[in-house]
Amino acid sequence: MSRKLLALALGVALALAPSRLAAQNWDEDDDDQDKGEPGHFAVNLRINRVGLSIGNSAVHTGLRLNWSDAGLERINGINFTLYKPSKPFTGTINGIALGVAGPGAGTIRGLAVGLAGVVAERLMHGVAIAGLGVVGNGDVRGLAVAGLGVVANHDFHGIGLSGFGVVANNDFTGLGISGLGVVANGNFSGIAISGLGAVANENFSGFGLSGLGVVANEDFTGIALSGVGVVANGDFEGLGVGLVGTVANGNLTGVAIGGLGAVANGRFTGIGIGGIGVVGNEGVTGLAVGGLGVASDRLIEGAAVTLYMVKAPRVTGLSIAGIRLKTNHLTGVSVAAYNRVRRTQVGLSIGILNYARELHGVQIGVLNIAGNNRWPWRALPILNLHFERDRGGEWDEEP
Repeated sequence: MSRKLLALALGVALALAPSRLAAQNWDEDDDDQDKGEPGHFAVNLRINRVGLSIGNSAVHTGLRLNWSDAGLERINGINFTLYKPSKPFTGTINGIALGVAGPGAGTIRGLAVGLAGVVAERLMHGVAIAGLGVVGNGDVRGLAVAGLGVVANHDFHGIGLSGFGVVANNDFTGLGISGLGVVANGNFSGIAISGLGAVANENFSGFGLSGLGVVANEDFTGIALSGVGVVANGDFEGLGVGLVGTVANGNLTGVAIGGLGAVANGRFTGIGIGGIGVVGNEGVTGLAVGGLGVASDRLIEGAAVTLYMVKAPRVTGLSIAGIRLKTNHLTGVSVAAYNRVRRTQVGLSIGILNYARELHGVQIGVLNIAGNNRWPWRALPILNLHFERDRGGEWDEEP
Protein backbone atom coordinates (compact mmCIF):
# COMPACT_ATOMS: atom_id res chain seq x y z
CA MET A 1 0.00 0.00 0.00
CA SER A 2 1.35 3.41 -0.91
CA ARG A 3 2.07 5.94 1.76
CA LYS A 4 -0.73 8.23 0.50
CA LEU A 5 -3.37 5.49 0.68
CA LEU A 6 -2.13 4.38 4.11
CA ALA A 7 -2.31 7.95 5.45
CA LEU A 8 -5.84 8.35 4.09
CA ALA A 9 -7.01 5.10 5.72
CA LEU A 10 -5.46 6.02 9.06
CA GLY A 11 -6.99 9.50 8.90
CA VAL A 12 -10.49 8.11 8.33
CA ALA A 13 -10.07 5.56 11.12
CA LEU A 14 -8.84 8.14 13.60
CA ALA A 15 -11.65 10.55 12.68
CA LEU A 16 -14.35 7.96 13.28
CA ALA A 17 -12.86 6.09 16.26
CA PRO A 18 -13.73 8.44 19.17
CA SER A 19 -17.41 8.52 18.45
CA ARG A 20 -20.26 6.25 17.50
CA LEU A 21 -20.52 7.84 14.10
CA ALA A 22 -21.66 5.71 11.25
CA ALA A 23 -23.57 5.63 8.03
CA GLN A 24 -26.58 3.55 9.05
CA ASN A 25 -29.24 1.84 7.02
CA TRP A 26 -31.39 1.95 10.16
CA ASP A 27 -31.31 4.20 13.16
CA GLU A 28 -29.26 2.94 16.12
CA ASP A 29 -31.99 0.87 17.74
CA ASP A 30 -32.37 -1.68 14.95
CA ASP A 31 -34.11 -4.15 17.22
CA ASP A 32 -36.93 -1.71 17.91
CA GLN A 33 -37.81 -1.24 14.26
CA ASP A 34 -40.67 -3.09 12.64
CA LYS A 35 -40.10 -4.18 9.09
CA GLY A 36 -43.37 -2.54 8.12
CA GLU A 37 -42.22 0.82 9.45
CA PRO A 38 -40.67 3.46 7.20
CA GLY A 39 -36.93 3.14 6.64
CA HIS A 40 -34.78 5.35 8.82
CA PHE A 41 -31.66 5.62 6.71
CA ALA A 42 -29.44 8.37 8.08
CA VAL A 43 -25.85 9.53 8.16
CA ASN A 44 -25.32 10.55 11.77
CA LEU A 45 -22.49 12.57 13.24
CA ARG A 46 -23.41 12.49 16.91
CA ILE A 47 -22.83 11.10 20.38
CA ASN A 48 -25.78 9.57 22.24
CA ARG A 49 -28.13 10.82 19.51
CA VAL A 50 -26.88 14.39 19.95
CA GLY A 51 -25.26 16.20 17.05
CA LEU A 52 -25.92 16.13 13.30
CA SER A 53 -28.23 13.73 11.50
CA ILE A 54 -28.62 13.67 7.71
CA GLY A 55 -31.52 11.44 6.74
CA ASN A 56 -34.73 10.03 8.16
CA SER A 57 -33.61 9.38 11.73
CA ALA A 58 -36.54 8.71 14.05
CA VAL A 59 -35.06 10.21 17.22
CA HIS A 60 -32.48 12.99 17.30
CA THR A 61 -31.28 15.98 19.31
CA GLY A 62 -29.49 18.78 17.53
CA LEU A 63 -29.56 19.50 13.80
CA ARG A 64 -31.44 17.10 11.52
CA LEU A 65 -31.54 17.43 7.73
CA ASN A 66 -33.87 15.24 5.73
CA TRP A 67 -35.54 14.95 2.34
CA SER A 68 -38.98 13.81 3.59
CA ASP A 69 -39.96 12.86 7.11
CA ALA A 70 -41.66 9.50 7.69
CA GLY A 71 -42.29 7.64 10.91
CA LEU A 72 -40.81 10.46 12.97
CA GLU A 73 -40.72 9.88 16.73
CA ARG A 74 -38.98 12.76 18.49
CA ILE A 75 -36.72 15.57 17.34
CA ASN A 76 -35.28 18.11 19.77
CA GLY A 77 -33.54 21.02 18.12
CA ILE A 78 -33.66 22.04 14.45
CA ASN A 79 -35.41 19.89 11.87
CA PHE A 80 -35.15 20.84 8.19
CA THR A 81 -36.95 18.94 5.42
CA LEU A 82 -36.99 19.67 1.70
CA TYR A 83 -40.07 17.72 0.62
CA LYS A 84 -43.45 17.22 2.26
CA PRO A 85 -43.63 14.60 5.03
CA SER A 86 -45.32 11.25 4.50
CA LYS A 87 -48.65 10.48 6.11
CA PRO A 88 -49.59 9.76 8.79
CA PHE A 89 -47.86 12.63 10.56
CA THR A 90 -46.29 11.23 13.71
CA GLY A 91 -43.89 12.12 16.47
CA THR A 92 -42.94 15.37 18.12
CA ILE A 93 -40.67 18.21 17.07
CA ASN A 94 -39.47 20.41 19.92
CA GLY A 95 -37.60 23.46 18.72
CA ILE A 96 -37.46 24.68 15.12
CA ALA A 97 -39.17 22.90 12.23
CA LEU A 98 -38.28 24.20 8.76
CA GLY A 99 -39.38 22.97 5.37
CA VAL A 100 -39.52 23.98 1.74
CA ALA A 101 -42.82 22.17 1.15
CA GLY A 102 -43.55 22.40 4.84
CA PRO A 103 -42.90 20.60 8.11
CA GLY A 104 -45.41 18.14 9.47
CA ALA A 105 -45.55 16.06 12.63
CA GLY A 106 -47.93 14.81 15.25
CA THR A 107 -46.92 17.62 17.61
CA ILE A 108 -44.82 20.70 16.93
CA ARG A 109 -43.64 22.84 19.84
CA GLY A 110 -41.64 25.93 19.04
CA LEU A 111 -41.16 27.59 15.63
CA ALA A 112 -42.45 26.03 12.40
CA VAL A 113 -41.86 27.66 9.01
CA GLY A 114 -42.91 26.23 5.63
CA LEU A 115 -43.01 27.83 2.21
CA ALA A 116 -46.17 25.85 1.42
CA GLY A 117 -47.66 24.77 4.74
CA VAL A 118 -47.28 23.67 8.32
CA VAL A 119 -49.28 20.67 9.55
CA ALA A 120 -49.60 19.31 13.07
CA GLU A 121 -51.75 16.23 13.55
CA ARG A 122 -52.35 16.65 17.29
CA LEU A 123 -50.96 19.98 18.48
CA MET A 124 -49.24 23.06 17.09
CA HIS A 125 -47.88 25.03 20.05
CA GLY A 126 -45.71 28.06 19.39
CA VAL A 127 -45.21 30.05 16.19
CA ALA A 128 -46.23 28.72 12.78
CA ILE A 129 -45.59 30.62 9.54
CA ALA A 130 -46.59 29.28 6.12
CA GLY A 131 -46.89 30.63 2.62
CA LEU A 132 -50.20 28.84 2.06
CA GLY A 133 -51.69 27.33 5.18
CA VAL A 134 -51.20 26.39 8.80
CA VAL A 135 -53.30 23.39 9.77
CA GLY A 136 -53.70 21.79 13.17
CA ASN A 137 -55.88 18.70 13.12
CA GLY A 138 -55.99 19.10 16.88
CA ASP A 139 -55.35 22.35 18.76
CA VAL A 140 -53.38 25.37 17.58
CA ARG A 141 -51.85 27.46 20.36
CA GLY A 142 -49.71 30.52 19.87
CA LEU A 143 -49.15 32.55 16.71
CA ALA A 144 -50.13 31.26 13.27
CA VAL A 145 -49.53 33.27 10.10
CA ALA A 146 -50.46 32.02 6.61
CA GLY A 147 -50.96 33.48 3.15
CA LEU A 148 -54.22 31.59 2.60
CA GLY A 149 -55.63 30.05 5.74
CA VAL A 150 -55.10 29.12 9.37
CA VAL A 151 -57.20 26.15 10.50
CA ALA A 152 -57.51 24.41 13.84
CA ASN A 153 -59.76 21.38 13.60
CA HIS A 154 -60.21 21.59 17.35
CA ASP A 155 -59.48 24.65 19.54
CA PHE A 156 -57.48 27.75 18.63
CA HIS A 157 -55.78 29.75 21.39
CA GLY A 158 -53.65 32.70 20.37
CA ILE A 159 -53.25 34.87 17.29
CA GLY A 160 -54.23 33.87 13.77
CA LEU A 161 -53.34 36.02 10.74
CA SER A 162 -54.37 34.97 7.26
CA GLY A 163 -55.02 36.35 3.82
CA PHE A 164 -58.28 34.43 3.45
CA GLY A 165 -59.53 32.71 6.57
CA VAL A 166 -58.86 31.89 10.20
CA VAL A 167 -60.99 28.95 11.34
CA ALA A 168 -61.43 26.97 14.53
CA ASN A 169 -63.73 24.00 14.17
CA ASN A 170 -64.30 24.16 17.91
CA ASP A 171 -63.58 27.15 20.21
CA PHE A 172 -61.49 30.21 19.34
CA THR A 173 -59.76 32.31 22.01
CA GLY A 174 -57.54 35.22 21.06
CA LEU A 175 -57.07 37.44 18.01
CA GLY A 176 -58.09 36.53 14.47
CA ILE A 177 -57.38 38.77 11.48
CA SER A 178 -58.32 37.66 7.98
CA GLY A 179 -59.00 39.06 4.55
CA LEU A 180 -62.20 37.03 4.21
CA GLY A 181 -63.43 35.45 7.40
CA VAL A 182 -62.77 34.58 11.02
CA VAL A 183 -64.90 31.60 12.06
CA ALA A 184 -65.35 29.61 15.23
CA ASN A 185 -67.66 26.64 14.89
CA GLY A 186 -67.86 26.67 18.66
CA ASN A 187 -67.45 29.69 20.95
CA PHE A 188 -65.42 32.79 20.09
CA SER A 189 -63.68 34.86 22.78
CA GLY A 190 -61.42 37.72 21.80
CA ILE A 191 -61.01 39.97 18.77
CA ALA A 192 -62.03 39.16 15.20
CA ILE A 193 -61.21 41.47 12.30
CA SER A 194 -62.30 40.33 8.87
CA GLY A 195 -62.92 41.63 5.37
CA LEU A 196 -66.18 39.71 5.01
CA GLY A 197 -67.42 37.98 8.13
CA ALA A 198 -66.71 37.22 11.76
CA VAL A 199 -68.82 34.24 12.83
CA ALA A 200 -69.28 32.17 15.96
CA ASN A 201 -71.61 29.22 15.55
CA GLU A 202 -72.11 29.29 19.30
CA ASN A 203 -71.41 32.29 21.59
CA PHE A 204 -69.36 35.36 20.60
CA SER A 205 -67.65 37.34 23.34
CA GLY A 206 -65.34 40.27 22.62
CA PHE A 207 -64.85 42.56 19.64
CA GLY A 208 -65.89 41.87 16.05
CA LEU A 209 -65.12 44.09 13.07
CA SER A 210 -66.21 42.96 9.62
CA GLY A 211 -66.94 44.35 6.18
CA LEU A 212 -70.00 42.15 5.71
CA GLY A 213 -71.29 40.77 8.98
CA VAL A 214 -70.63 39.87 12.60
CA VAL A 215 -72.72 36.86 13.58
CA ALA A 216 -73.26 34.84 16.73
CA ASN A 217 -75.56 31.88 16.26
CA GLU A 218 -76.16 31.94 20.00
CA ASP A 219 -75.39 34.88 22.34
CA PHE A 220 -73.20 37.93 21.65
CA THR A 221 -71.43 39.94 24.35
CA GLY A 222 -69.15 42.84 23.47
CA ILE A 223 -68.72 45.23 20.53
CA ALA A 224 -69.63 44.46 16.93
CA LEU A 225 -69.04 46.79 13.98
CA SER A 226 -70.08 45.70 10.51
CA GLY A 227 -70.45 47.12 7.04
CA VAL A 228 -73.73 45.27 6.56
CA GLY A 229 -75.18 43.60 9.63
CA VAL A 230 -74.69 42.51 13.21
CA VAL A 231 -76.73 39.43 14.16
CA ALA A 232 -77.14 37.45 17.36
CA ASN A 233 -79.49 34.52 17.05
CA GLY A 234 -79.66 34.51 20.83
CA ASP A 235 -79.24 37.48 23.18
CA PHE A 236 -77.10 40.54 22.42
CA GLU A 237 -75.32 42.58 25.12
CA GLY A 238 -73.06 45.48 24.27
CA LEU A 239 -72.62 47.78 21.28
CA GLY A 240 -73.72 46.80 17.80
CA VAL A 241 -73.31 48.99 14.72
CA GLY A 242 -74.39 47.72 11.31
CA LEU A 243 -74.77 49.90 8.25
CA VAL A 244 -77.84 47.86 7.35
CA GLY A 245 -79.01 46.56 10.69
CA THR A 246 -78.37 45.20 14.16
CA VAL A 247 -80.57 42.24 15.06
CA ALA A 248 -80.99 40.05 18.11
CA ASN A 249 -83.39 37.13 17.83
CA GLY A 250 -83.45 37.09 21.61
CA ASN A 251 -83.08 40.07 23.97
CA LEU A 252 -80.94 43.10 23.13
CA THR A 253 -79.27 45.06 25.93
CA GLY A 254 -76.97 47.99 25.27
CA VAL A 255 -76.57 50.21 22.21
CA ALA A 256 -77.76 49.12 18.77
CA ILE A 257 -77.35 51.25 15.65
CA GLY A 258 -78.57 50.14 12.24
CA GLY A 259 -78.67 52.01 8.96
CA LEU A 260 -82.07 50.44 8.37
CA GLY A 261 -83.08 49.03 11.70
CA ALA A 262 -82.25 47.95 15.23
CA VAL A 263 -84.37 44.92 16.08
CA ALA A 264 -84.83 42.63 19.04
CA ASN A 265 -87.26 39.78 18.66
CA GLY A 266 -87.19 39.64 22.45
CA ARG A 267 -86.85 42.69 24.70
CA PHE A 268 -84.86 45.78 23.73
CA THR A 269 -83.19 47.61 26.64
CA GLY A 270 -80.85 50.54 26.10
CA ILE A 271 -80.34 52.87 23.15
CA GLY A 272 -81.58 51.99 19.69
CA ILE A 273 -81.07 54.05 16.54
CA GLY A 274 -82.44 52.82 13.23
CA GLY A 275 -82.67 54.59 9.89
CA ILE A 276 -86.07 53.01 9.34
CA GLY A 277 -87.05 51.76 12.75
CA VAL A 278 -86.38 50.36 16.20
CA VAL A 279 -88.30 47.25 17.22
CA GLY A 280 -88.48 45.28 20.43
CA ASN A 281 -91.17 42.64 20.06
CA GLU A 282 -91.22 41.90 23.80
CA GLY A 283 -90.75 45.53 24.85
CA VAL A 284 -88.57 48.61 24.33
CA THR A 285 -86.98 50.26 27.37
CA GLY A 286 -84.67 53.25 27.11
CA LEU A 287 -84.10 55.61 24.19
CA ALA A 288 -85.31 54.59 20.73
CA VAL A 289 -84.82 56.75 17.66
CA GLY A 290 -86.27 55.45 14.40
CA GLY A 291 -86.50 57.16 11.04
CA LEU A 292 -89.98 55.83 10.35
CA GLY A 293 -91.07 54.02 13.46
CA VAL A 294 -90.54 52.69 16.96
CA ALA A 295 -92.65 49.63 17.67
CA SER A 296 -93.28 46.86 20.14
CA ASP A 297 -95.89 44.15 20.54
CA ARG A 298 -96.02 44.92 24.27
CA LEU A 299 -94.48 48.03 25.79
CA ILE A 300 -92.42 51.12 25.01
CA GLU A 301 -91.05 52.90 28.08
CA GLY A 302 -88.54 55.70 28.20
CA ALA A 303 -88.21 57.95 25.14
CA ALA A 304 -89.24 57.14 21.58
CA VAL A 305 -88.57 59.54 18.72
CA THR A 306 -89.54 58.96 15.10
CA LEU A 307 -90.61 60.82 11.97
CA TYR A 308 -93.68 58.65 11.41
CA MET A 309 -95.21 56.43 14.12
CA VAL A 310 -94.76 55.13 17.63
CA LYS A 311 -96.78 51.95 18.09
CA ALA A 312 -97.22 49.66 21.10
CA PRO A 313 -100.09 48.44 23.31
CA ARG A 314 -98.59 50.49 26.18
CA VAL A 315 -96.41 53.61 25.94
CA THR A 316 -94.81 55.04 29.07
CA GLY A 317 -92.56 58.09 29.14
CA LEU A 318 -91.93 60.47 26.23
CA SER A 319 -93.14 59.76 22.71
CA ILE A 320 -92.41 62.07 19.79
CA ALA A 321 -93.77 61.06 16.38
CA GLY A 322 -94.03 63.18 13.28
CA ILE A 323 -97.33 61.63 12.23
CA ARG A 324 -98.91 59.27 14.71
CA LEU A 325 -98.97 57.65 18.12
CA LYS A 326 -100.96 54.40 18.22
CA THR A 327 -101.40 52.78 21.60
CA ASN A 328 -103.97 51.39 24.00
CA HIS A 329 -102.44 53.01 27.09
CA LEU A 330 -100.38 56.19 27.32
CA THR A 331 -98.66 57.22 30.53
CA GLY A 332 -96.51 60.32 30.13
CA VAL A 333 -96.17 62.78 27.24
CA SER A 334 -96.85 62.25 23.55
CA VAL A 335 -96.26 64.72 20.73
CA ALA A 336 -97.61 63.73 17.32
CA ALA A 337 -99.88 65.02 14.58
CA TYR A 338 -102.40 62.33 15.57
CA ASN A 339 -102.35 60.87 19.06
CA ARG A 340 -104.68 57.89 19.18
CA VAL A 341 -105.08 56.30 22.60
CA ARG A 342 -107.65 53.55 22.27
CA ARG A 343 -108.16 53.08 26.00
CA THR A 344 -106.51 55.25 28.65
CA GLN A 345 -104.29 58.31 28.65
CA VAL A 346 -102.58 59.44 31.84
CA GLY A 347 -100.57 62.57 31.13
CA LEU A 348 -100.24 65.00 28.25
CA SER A 349 -100.78 64.68 24.50
CA ILE A 350 -99.96 67.45 22.03
CA GLY A 351 -100.98 67.27 18.38
CA ILE A 352 -103.37 68.28 15.65
CA LEU A 353 -105.87 65.56 16.60
CA ASN A 354 -105.83 63.96 20.03
CA TYR A 355 -108.11 61.07 20.93
CA ALA A 356 -108.39 59.12 24.16
CA ARG A 357 -111.28 56.89 25.03
CA GLU A 358 -110.53 57.61 28.67
CA LEU A 359 -108.56 60.74 29.47
CA HIS A 360 -106.83 61.38 32.79
CA GLY A 361 -104.71 64.35 31.93
CA VAL A 362 -104.50 67.05 29.28
CA GLN A 363 -104.91 67.24 25.50
CA ILE A 364 -103.62 70.21 23.52
CA GLY A 365 -104.38 70.49 19.80
CA VAL A 366 -106.68 71.61 17.03
CA LEU A 367 -109.26 68.99 18.04
CA ASN A 368 -109.18 67.09 21.32
CA ILE A 369 -111.51 64.15 22.03
CA ALA A 370 -111.91 62.62 25.49
CA GLY A 371 -114.39 59.73 25.43
CA ASN A 372 -115.02 59.89 29.18
CA ASN A 373 -116.06 63.58 29.15
CA ARG A 374 -119.73 64.48 28.89
CA TRP A 375 -121.10 66.46 26.01
CA PRO A 376 -120.40 69.21 25.07
CA TRP A 377 -116.96 68.72 26.71
CA ARG A 378 -116.13 65.50 24.94
CA ALA A 379 -114.68 67.17 21.80
CA LEU A 380 -113.04 70.54 22.22
CA PRO A 381 -110.64 72.70 20.26
CA ILE A 382 -107.31 73.89 21.68
CA LEU A 383 -107.58 72.21 25.08
CA ASN A 384 -109.35 69.33 26.75
CA LEU A 385 -108.75 67.78 30.14
CA HIS A 386 -110.07 65.29 32.64
CA PHE A 387 -108.53 64.48 36.02
CA GLU A 388 -111.23 62.53 37.81
CA ARG A 389 -110.81 58.80 37.78
CA ASP A 390 -114.13 57.12 37.00
CA ARG A 391 -115.52 54.94 39.72
CA GLY A 392 -114.70 51.36 38.94
CA GLY A 393 -112.69 52.50 35.95
CA GLU A 394 -110.42 50.07 34.22
CA TRP A 395 -108.17 52.59 32.53
CA ASP A 396 -105.00 50.94 33.81
CA GLU A 397 -105.82 47.45 32.65
CA GLU A 398 -103.98 45.68 29.80
CA PRO A 399 -105.87 45.55 26.49
